[in-house]
Amino acid sequence: MCDDEVVQHAHDEARRFSRRTALAVTGGAAVAGAVFAGTSRAGAAPGLPRRVVDLTHTLTPDFPLWRGSAPVVAVPTSQIGPGDSGFATRWMSFSEHSGTHVDAPAHKIGSGITVDRIPPGDLVAPLAVISIAGRARSPRDLLTERDIAAYEQRHGRIPQRALVALHTGWQPRTGGVQAPAFAPSAVTMLVAERGVVGIGTDTLSIDRYGDVGAHTAILGAGRYAVEALANLAAVPAAGATVMVGAPKFAGGTGGPARVLAVLVGGVF
Repeated sequence: MCDDEVVQHAHDEARRFSRRTALAVTGGAAVAGAVFAGTSRAGAAPGLPRRVVDLTHTLTPDFPLWRGSAPVVAVPTSQIGPGDSGFATRWMSFSEHSGTHVDAPAHKIGSGITVDRIPPGDLVAPLAVISIAGRARSPRDLLTERDIAAYEQRHGRIPQRALVALHTGWQPRTGGVQAPAFAPSAVTMLVAERGVVGIGTDTLSIDRYGDVGAHTAILGAGRYAVEALANLAAVPAAGATVMVGAPKFAGGTGGPARVLAVLVGGVF
């Protein structure tokens, strides 16, 4: 069956069952919304004002990639016909580590877990944003233990099982593969002493170009990394919750992710 026939068949089936399922879907969405409103932040009461910041770059064919990565390709395979009949679909192709994406332990560690095995509970975490944007002038600059100490002096201790994001101010289009990063010793400290579930950065890599120490420290501990985050300047240094929409690719070493920061109550 050709692609257009498949989507037309799906369209016909959807019409047949839409009335039967509409009530259930609406009710489920209402319940999910109520649950999220009450649990998006530990101790938060239902009804508190909430803001969501998208920390994800739009994935396009011209988004910067590591050398050797396959290009991002999107090919239309069907389109909506006359009178809105049928569905529009596309064939997508991209490397796992494209755009805003997750690195699973298997990306660097031979015995590491793959992206589909990252515990779901680790993908929703307190978000700590440490900024070195004010001093990051060189692609050799690093976030160090001293930066962590300065952050905690101002904002309090990084919570256990948090995701620590590095705000360098260098977007992927600024420095490409050469940009400021984490010092491996700082990552080791975050794992051993703060029990983080992961680290992230607004650049293409958590490591300085030519180094692998930060990857080894976080992925070797069974945790994950998120690279090429967007809009870190739009969230507070402490108090937000991050939701990492890691893909569930069987055997995957990582994959593009939708990453959201949820701000509740007084952390705006």
